[in-house]
Amino acid sequence: MTISNAGKAVDMMLDAMFCQRTSGRRQHSFMYNKPGGIPFVGGAGFEVNYDDRRLLKAALFMRRNAAPHLGSLSVGDVEKALTDFIRDNFWIIGNEAWNGCLLGAGQARDAPFSEFVSVSTKERLVETIVVSDLFVEPRQLVAFPLVTVRVEEEFECSTFFLVRADGLKLSRMPPGYIDADLQSDSFPPFRRWDGIRRSPSSWLGVWAGTAEVAKRHRAAILGAMALLPHRLERYLFSGRTLFGGFCTFAGSLSVTTGDPHTPPLSEDIVIGKADHEWLTILADKLVSPTKIEKRQMRALEYFYRAWVPDPTRRFPTLFGALDAIYGDAGKATQSVIEAVGPIMGSAYDYDRLKLLLGLRASVIHGSAPNVYESSDYHKYYERYEEDATRDLELIVARCLQAVIFGSAMQERPHTHAVLIKHHTGRDV
Repeated sequence: MTISNAGKAVDMMLDAMFCQRTSGRRQHSFMYNKPGGIPFVGGAGFEVNYDDRRLLKAALFMRRNAAPHLGSLSVGDVEKALTDFIRDNFWIIGNEAWNGCLLGAGQARDAPFSEFVSVSTKERLVETIVVSDLFVEPRQLVAFPLVTVRVEEEFECSTFFLVRADGLKLSRMPPGYIDADLQSDSFPPFRRWDGIRRSPSSWLGVWAGTAEVAKRHRAAILGAMALLPHRLERYLFSGRTLFGGFCTFAGSLSVTTGDPHTPPLSEDIVIGKADHEWLTILADKLVSPTKIEKRQMRALEYFYRAWVPDPTRRFPTLFGALDAIYGDAGKATQSVIEAVGPIMGSAYDYDRLKLLLGLRASVIHGSAPNVYESSDYHKYYERYEEDATRDLELIVARCLQAVIFGSAMQERPHTHAVLIKHHTGRDV
């Protein structure tokens, strides 16, 4: 099947490639040479003009039938990956391209490459593309520095690892690196770095085909981690300064700056031995091909996106997490109510959940610019004497804990529960 798809991909690419410039075609000029050669020494230059519609069809075909990571990329990125492949391997078809494109007197023939590239040359392209990153899922390590997460017992699996600040060891790196390359307890973790260095508390390392896929896995992993704090501490943030970004180990070392990976939690999340059970469950589900577990990972991604200080931004995104695990097209509200009720208990009966879900319609469909301006928000407070946003935070967290992790994950007790009990006599 892979060889067949590779053959179709090559046919579609050659069918999209033209010699002449016209409207509806994009120009791609480049230098090329055989592998190991230097493009500007003994190489040649060429211009390929890609038919937009045919290139689009090729990209859509690849997203469905080639390496899995392509399905996580935009169509534009897949198109670029295909044109880059042609550029890097143009030496295979170079002679036939020159002969096939020129009519004489410097005029270019207006025909797709599929009309003059020989069968044997197509076969060489197929042999090349089938072993490339377009069909063989690449594997690179992306390391994310964490500031609000402390790791007491390190966790490692084939998909990701959570380690201490000094845990980026050579044994966890892909081949090709030496100890002299690494300085684990700083970000960036490279010894040869003259810029600003920062100190992470821990590292999340993710193995994936691309950095974009790694960031999606990071979102699911940290979304699961966001379920751990006590509900009164999950969205309790301080003013401390954090940093973000990530490093990629893929033959070369690269660093990308960016936003922090968690909000500035008032209390650090501590990962210990007791967390390894739910982390193992998560590791299996991250790479599961089943539809239900893919939806669960999407739910964790939504929950991660909702881990923000602003409740009005948090509110509609939390509904996305509920829909991901419970939503049923055509009867989304009913299916969510039927699923949430047994988990939350009798206090959250049909009428209460229906009113809460009605708030979603107000916000998402434009009746109110944010949850606090919806008349249903006032009605919910009057009827149940609870803030609808806090209720939704509680409901989503408990449902994700129960559905995805079962008894393997328990919400942490409040960090200062004993102190609060001593001073107020109340349990939290």
